[in-house]
Amino acid sequence: MKPAVTLAETRAPDGAPFTLVEHDGVFSLHSGGVQLESSFAHNGAAELGRLSAQPFRSARQPRILLAGLGLGYVLSGLRGALPQKRAVFQVAEPISDLPGWHRQHLASLHEGQLEDSRLIVRKQTLNDALRKNKEGWQALVIDADGTLPHPGVTDRGGIPHSSFLHRAHSSLKEGGLLAISCNAEHRTFERKVQRAGFDVIREVVPTSQKGKQKQRSTIWLARKGAYEQTRTFRGTSHK
Repeated sequence: MKPAVTLAETRAPDGAPFTLVEHDGVFSLHSGGVQLESSFAHNGAAELGRLSAQPFRSARQPRILLAGLGLGYVLSGLRGALPQKRAVFQVAEPISDLPGWHRQHLASLHEGQLEDSRLIVRKQTLNDALRKNKEGWQALVIDADGTLPHPGVTDRGGIPHSSFLHRAHSSLKEGGLLAISCNAEHRTFERKVQRAGFDVIREVVPTSQKGKQKQRSTIWLARKGAYEQTRTFRGTSHK
């Protein structure tokens, strides 16, 4: 068996070690000894990006704010679904070393992704990005399953706070989308999102396209404005 190799290490905002590990061709991010994301089981992250983009395929200049770069699969899903030249993908990434890791160690995962002229990566928290931008966003995208907890946004279990849901609602343009991948109790979280003013559906997708696919990811799609009766979302959906 090949050994796991730590390719890079830094500190998360809370001071915990944050590492990039490679094992037999599989890359993973870890914090405090806990695996956050893996290139082996990346389908849930890619589907989060793709589903987040679907309502804006006809938009001339969709503006998308993504919480954290991770291993780049959410961003790749967004970019693949939104080829518009005037699209804007802004990533709020609090770990300054992570973009460099992508260029040095992870370039094979998403060739040329960080060179996309539509991409803006800023060293900031999601809350910082929301405070500094007053124009409004078409979509806010959070992979709470695969990234560090966001202070003031999610708890340590990755569940968004009610205060953030209300802030997100006011930061979105009419018809905008808050897309979150998180393992929340369905009925409780659905009511929580609805109280913030959203119309919400959820999609359940395989976390990985490899292996036996027993693990599933839940993606919440919260719309500022009502969903139409006929939806185009693919997957196991629940209203």
